[in-house]
Amino acid sequence: MKPLCFALLLALSLPGCSRFTASGRMDRAYYKQLKQVKKDREKRRKSLVAHQRAATPDLRDSTPPPLQMQSVQSTSESQ
Repeated sequence: MKPLCFALLLALSLPGCSRFTASGRMDRAYYKQLKQVKKDREKRRKSLVAHQRAATPDLRDSTPPPLQMQSVQSTSESQ
């Protein structure tokens, strides 16, 4: 029983996991915030691009307007 208690005490006293230290918790919170900000920024960028695409006409799928034929007046030379 004594060796088990000693091993348990030794294992809990070592800073092995980042959850148990203040700096480890702060680091994890910081990276979590960075991940969330990156996700929000990407979401805003995608919605902005979608809004811009909706505002501009799609020129790839539409047919081009018909060409206007200009009547060429030919001058006949009668000599």
